[in-house]
Amino acid sequence: MDVYLSMFGPVAHGESPDTTAQKLSESGANTLLFFTSLYHSYRLLQPRYPQRAIYSLETDRLFFPPDPAFYKESPLKPEMSRDFPDSRYFSRLIDACHARKISFSALVPMCAGDRLAPAFPELTVENLYGAHDRMFFCYNNPGVRAYRFAMIRDLLTHFPVDRLTLDKIPQTMLEQYSQTAIFDPPLRTVGSFCFCDSCRKAARKHDLDLDEVKARAREIAARSLHIPQHVITAQGEKLTGDTEIPLLLLEEPLLYRMLKFRMDTATELVREVRSIAAELRPGIPLQVAFVPPSHPGHDMTAPRAWLTVQSYKLYAPVVDEILAVVHFGPDVVRFETERAVAAVEGKTRVISSMRLYGATRPEEVPVLAEQALAGGSQGVSFLGYDVTTDELLAALGSWARNRRRG
Repeated sequence: MDVYLSMFGPVAHGESPDTTAQKLSESGANTLLFFTSLYHSYRLLQPRYPQRAIYSLETDRLFFPPDPAFYKESPLKPEMSRDFPDSRYFSRLIDACHARKISFSALVPMCAGDRLAPAFPELTVENLYGAHDRMFFCYNNPGVRAYRFAMIRDLLTHFPVDRLTLDKIPQTMLEQYSQTAIFDPPLRTVGSFCFCDSCRKAARKHDLDLDEVKARAREIAARSLHIPQHVITAQGEKLTGDTEIPLLLLEEPLLYRMLKFRMDTATELVREVRSIAAELRPGIPLQVAFVPPSHPGHDMTAPRAWLTVQSYKLYAPVVDEILAVVHFGPDVVRFETERAVAAVEGKTRVISSMRLYGATRPEEVPVLAEQALAGGSQGVSFLGYDVTTDELLAALGSWARNRRRG
C-alpha cells in the first residue's frame, strides 16, 4: 500500500537528507512527493522547526541544479533556489529515500507562477478584456510548454526519480472573491477564459472562433456587472457554488464548446508530457494532482474541477494516477474519493491526498486514511511532512504499521 508524505521543497530546516528519509520511514511513508518548484509564496507555519517556524516559500526557483542545455529554446531560464543553494541536496535526498525503500515523486507546477508570470505577460492568460494574468500561464503558449518540458527533460535525464507528478493542470480560473467584490458564477466562468493568440490558433483547429466567444462572453459579463455590487455581495454563500452554470451552458452552447476546447487542449498537453516521459524513462508513472470532483480546492483560488479544467474521466486514459487533493474532514474524503474512483471507471489509479496540518487532530488521521481506502483510494497521501507536528506523524506511523500487519 502506498503511503505518501509531501514536502514543499527542501524546507525541513536543518535536517540532513538522511534524517528526513529516516523520519519519513518512521512515519509510515513509502513515497515522498517532493515539490521541485513552487508557484506561490505561501507562508508556512512549521512547528517542528522552531529556528524557522514562520517561513515564506520561494517562488519559481528550482530545488534541483538545472542544466542550461535543456533550456536553450525556452524564453524562460531556470534559477536555482537562493534559500537552499546546495546543488547536491536533491540527489542526496533521492539516494537517502531509495536506501530506505521510499519511492521519490518529483512534482512540477505546470501552468502557474506568480514571480515569473508578471515578468513575462506574453506567456500568460489573456482575459476577455485583454488583461494579462499575474499568476497563470497559458498552457497553449509554445513558450510555456518549452520551459516546462525542459524542466521535465532535465529532471528525468539527470535524476533517478520514480514518478512524475504534474500540478496546476491548468488551473486557469478566477478566484471566488476579488479584493473588492464577489465574482458571481457566470462572471467567474467567462472571466476564466483565455483569448491570447496561442489559444486563438489552437481554437481554429477545433473549429472554434474565439472572437465570437469573446463577444458573447462580454455580453454575459455585462449582465453581471450591471447588478450593483452590494446586491451581489448580499447573496453571500449562495453565489459560491455552481448552481447557475448547468442552465447557463444549456442556454449558451458556445460557452460549453469553449469549456470543451479547454479540456481537449489541456489533455493534449498532458499526453505530450507522457510521450516525453516515456521516451526518456520508459515505464515511469505519470501522475496529476487534481482538486476534488465536487468540493472546491483548498488553495487560494478555491478552484472548481469543471472550471479549472480537471476532469477525472477525461484525463484517465492519459495518466497512470490521479492524486485527488481533498483537504477536508473524513466524510468529505469518503464522498470525494467515491466520486473520483467512479469517474475514472477503472482506467487509472486514484489516490486521495489529505491534510496532516491545521484542523486535523491526531485521532482523526486513521479515520481519514480508512475513509479514503473505503472510498476506493489505492493508497493514501498526506500533506505534509514539513508543516505537520510530531503527534500527527506518530499517528500516521502507528496507523500505517497496523494496516500493513493486517
